[in-house]
Amino acid sequence: MTLKKLIFSSLLFIIFFAACDEGRIYEESLKIPESEWERNETAEFEFEIEDSLASYTFSLHFRHAGNYPYKNIYLFTKTKSPSGKLAVDTAQMILANNQGRWLGKGIGDIYDYQFQFKKGPIFPEKGKYKVEIEQAMREKTLSNVTDIGIGIKKINP
Repeated sequence: MTLKKLIFSSLLFIIFFAACDEGRIYEESLKIPESEWERNETAEFEFEIEDSLASYTFSLHFRHAGNYPYKNIYLFTKTKSPSGKLAVDTAQMILANNQGRWLGKGIGDIYDYQFQFKKGPIFPEKGKYKVEIEQAMREKTLSNVTDIGIGIKKINP
């Protein structure tokens, strides 16, 4: 089998496997312009919940370059329910161990993290939810951040 056929077969397998993830409700990542995340720039996501009795996992996704200057990131999140109720939280993602080695999955000089933020019956209403995420570091401009995202998955669909 040639290298091209092997790569093509692998990509098809990955796409097929990802498409079979019945529990996935929503997943999206937004690119950070020029890899510079300003403190006042908010990443916004909207998704629909149809089953308010189900349990879900809510994950935060973070991607950065290898020269990201910190071993963690603090994030402020705001989740607005269909009726307008607001839940405000702070999350910390640990990105490197004490020796400075990145903990995420890396391809070249880019590292990906998925952090389970919440789990359980966290969406009590049917309808459209809105999530806003801001970086909450001391720096006004956080450099070498390439993407921020969220994932919503139904537990035991």
